[in-house]
Amino acid sequence: MMSELIYDDNALHSVSRLSLEQKDTPTESSKMMILQVEEVLPVGSHFLNLPREIRDAIYSVMFVVDGPLYPNKERAGMADYIALLRTNRQVYAEAVEILYGRNTFQIRGTPAWTAPELLNLLGSQRRDGFLRPCQWAVDMSKLCLARYYLKRLYIPSHNINLDRLKHLISLLKYFPNLEYLRVIYNGSFGVKDMDVVNVCRLFRDRRPLVQNFILCKRIRYSEAEDISWMLWEQRYRNWSSVPQEEKLLPHMWRSQDCVLRQATVVSAPQTIPE
Repeated sequence: MMSELIYDDNALHSVSRLSLEQKDTPTESSKMMILQVEEVLPVGSHFLNLPREIRDAIYSVMFVVDGPLYPNKERAGMADYIALLRTNRQVYAEAVEILYGRNTFQIRGTPAWTAPELLNLLGSQRRDGFLRPCQWAVDMSKLCLARYYLKRLYIPSHNINLDRLKHLISLLKYFPNLEYLRVIYNGSFGVKDMDVVNVCRLFRDRRPLVQNFILCKRIRYSEAEDISWMLWEQRYRNWSSVPQEEKLLPHMWRSQDCVLRQATVVSAPQTIPE
């Protein structure tokens, strides 16, 4: 506690907490104010004083969505909350773990050139900007933490041709903790089934820890054939779709050694218009 004489009324605006006592003193001024000024230490964040479990529950309400999350803050429905990531380093580290670890992110396909945008952004970004090639060996603690927390990814059939799919698959090497990958491709426009299957097989061989890898071929706007078994065969075989003219069961596939297998039709709605 300290006492000091303040004669300037403007000084009152800079005092954080004070007690005011007025006394009559026989001086040139008819009145003098004696202020007891107490220094107040800054109060810490009440939010960070909450238990981590409660903070995680709050992050989940703000950042976890149902279904695939489109990489656009307005269309993802979290435009009002995304600024929370800039609060401080601790809040950022806790929030991105929820945002990227508990959502399934969808690759955008329109315009077509934006398909790798999300993976490029997360794989090469620092919290204070983008990495230049000369900075690739800098302090790794400053890299965007999202690349370590991204666990679930959905690559839809929107404008994703074979070359673009290869590019996207090649970028997944920067995401070491990926656990779930769902790829839906469109077999039209000259895309061959086994070309897509072999690209996915190569990724699975290199990343065996991705235990939940789903591959589907779109057959209608809201449905696709699940052909994931082609990725998990002990001995890889070439498969081809059986034409309807052969009058077998629908959605049948035949291997090179004449083994028949029926694909399961799964729901694959394109709920986010491109």
